[in-house]
Amino acid sequence: MFCQKCGAKNDDSASFCSNCGTPLHLADAEQPHSQEALYKAVIGPKNQDYYLRHFARFDKDGRVGATWHWPAFFVTFYWFLYRKMWIHAAVYFFLPYLVMFALGMVGGVLGESGKSTIGMAYLVYVAATFLIPPMYANAFYYKQCKEKISDTSLTTHDYQRQLGELSGKGGTSNAALIFVLIFVVIAFIGILAAIAIPAYQQYTTRAHTAEALTVGGKAADSVADYYDQRHEVPDDLAQAGFTAQLPPSVTDLSLNNQNGILTITMANPPIQGKTILLVPSLDSNNRVVWTCSSREIEDKYLPPQCRQKK
Repeated sequence: MFCQKCGAKNDDSASFCSNCGTPLHLADAEQPHSQEALYKAVIGPKNQDYYLRHFARFDKDGRVGATWHWPAFFVTFYWFLYRKMWIHAAVYFFLPYLVMFALGMVGGVLGESGKSTIGMAYLVYVAATFLIPPMYANAFYYKQCKEKISDTSLTTHDYQRQLGELSGKGGTSNAALIFVLIFVVIAFIGILAAIAIPAYQQYTTRAHTAEALTVGGKAADSVADYYDQRHEVPDDLAQAGFTAQLPPSVTDLSLNNQNGILTITMANPPIQGKTILLVPSLDSNNRVVWTCSSREIEDKYLPPQCRQKK
């Protein structure tokens, strides 16, 4: 529907032009100074009849009362944002932190004797958080709409201008949708991080153990060559002729001259300080063969040849 005064396009269910406040229907034009028209302008076209019914009751009684509002029960914070109740939304958002801080301070003062009191106070807070917003949501919204109407009447005495200002200040907001999208994106990123970070850590740790096994294999070859020539285990790796530099992923590579076992000590978390063993044995041709194993490092971090056989 287009406004006959300014030409702006409006929702078909709207009573007033969102741009200039001009009545869009004859019925509204015939009653230009009705309180209902002001309510319609500030409420906007969404759920107008619902709120008008409650507002009429509050006006008739001369006071607000308890009702029940399901959106304010299920999505309290987002409903406040949707209806541009910014202060209510801020209070609802930060109140849990303030309450927890206050209860923590009280608990610190009372100590063990105050546990039951703190627990009861917390239960009362939770019950109030779930019950008070939906019970008084219509009343909160009614008071806000009345305040906006009152403020607008102080800034201008022109009725059509009042309707235009109320249409701009009132209605609904996309802030709730924006918050939902933000939280969805954050949750999606969190899920990706929860999957990707452990997978990346596992990949890099396997790369470190593979690197350690490479240098350990070179040391094992040196020890095997020494044994093949002298039929005895060298006192240390230097005697075996191993001079290669250790990579950053390995803090130590040592030889047990009693049994010939090579011990590789890892440098990086999550396997920092843990070891991989290269255990020698003789095959049927009296040649040294090596078996890789680890009692400390999980199989998922080890090269396939070092994993426990299941």
